[in-house]
Amino acid sequence: MPKSTPVQFKVPNMDCASCIQSIEAAVHKLDSDAHVSADLATKLVVIGTDHPEAHELMEAIQSAGFEVQAA
Repeated sequence: MPKSTPVQFKVPNMDCASCIQSIEAAVHKLDSDAHVSADLATKLVVIGTDHPEAHELMEAIQSAGFEVQAA
């Protein structure tokens, strides 16, 4: 089954590979099949998932210690 339209967030305090790994881990707790793509230069995180709602993804990233904004 194809993933739904990707969800995008700005994560202003994401600044290293370890940050990306933490965000990926938080998202994968909600959906182990989610595809997470992050760009440190633009601070943009794109998540392809067909299960969790956007607010659930946002809360998961925030609980991992990151600021999250709708992109």
